[in-house]
Amino acid sequence: MKLVKTQITQLDEILGGGLPDKSVVLMLGEPGSGHDTLAQQILYQHALWKGKVAYFTTSRSSSTLTEDFEAFGWMTSTLKTDRWTFIDVHVPTALQILQKEMPMKLREGHWTVIDSLSYLLLTQEYRPVLNSIELLLDSTRKHGGIHFLLLTQGMHDSQKEITVQHLVDGVIELVAQKAGDGVDRRIRIKKMKKTNCTPKLIPFSISENGIAIETAVRIA
Repeated sequence: MKLVKTQITQLDEILGGGLPDKSVVLMLGEPGSGHDTLAQQILYQHALWKGKVAYFTTSRSSSTLTEDFEAFGWMTSTLKTDRWTFIDVHVPTALQILQKEMPMKLREGHWTVIDSLSYLLLTQEYRPVLNSIELLLDSTRKHGGIHFLLLTQGMHDSQKEITVQHLVDGVIELVAQKAGDGVDRRIRIKKMKKTNCTPKLIPFSISENGIAIETAVRIA
């Protein structure tokens, strides 16, 4: 199985070389956990290494996201338009746009993210949302790449959340808990098809440059 580097060196080492190609990965976490930041950082690094990214945003404007990225020094505005594209789907016809645009972007070799799947689950009919995920999975099998779905924990009933986890190829959960005067942050690899990856708890922090992996790792 081909592994694709995230370009976060310590994370790639823990994963045994990177994420499996042709994977749809659910990034899961509560607000402030960093689950969105990790996906964004991997995609930005991919674009820096001359990859292509299509960023589907369901709720926040591209200008707001650009400002968020710049806080970490990720200057998407300096990337060529064929390497980084924001696609605004914050409209009632969001699913129709996704079902048209996603397969096309995958055929063109883009990695993608839907930010966020939570918004779609709250504003769209449930079955068509699952259909869109299945379309993404099918296109990923054909065209490859790494594709992220961002889901905020606590916003949906457990059945919906577990169903999505079942459908996707990988599930990465980010957890942040108060510890003394600080915050204890862990990345949990809950599921990763096509690998023999043992579930792990990976300590990390959020620095001015994004996600920084710490060295100690525990078996989950």
